[in-house]
Amino acid sequence: MDKDRHTIAATELSKFAYCPYQWYYERLYGRNELRRLEMERNERLGLEDKRKEFFERGTGYHHDTFVKTGRRRRRAAAALVIIIAAALYFLLRGGIVI
Repeated sequence: MDKDRHTIAATELSKFAYCPYQWYYERLYGRNELRRLEMERNERLGLEDKRKEFFERGTGYHHDTFVKTGRRRRRAAAALVIIIAAALYFLLRGGIVI
């Protein structure tokens, strides 16, 4: 967000609706300056930034979900192959030719 602009973008309207104070300070100081001030405050108070931890947890969740989905698909494909093989076996064993 460029703090020297005199127009307001649609995304700024949604930010303002969410929190007018956040919108005002971001417009007044700029996002980079606010992040710098936040880092200084956290260092002074001995706080740590949780955003990286949350990002890593989210990434891990999505990876686990991807792996589980892949396993389910492979199991479903294997079950389908077994069912088709069994059906063909019983059809051919019974003398019915496809």
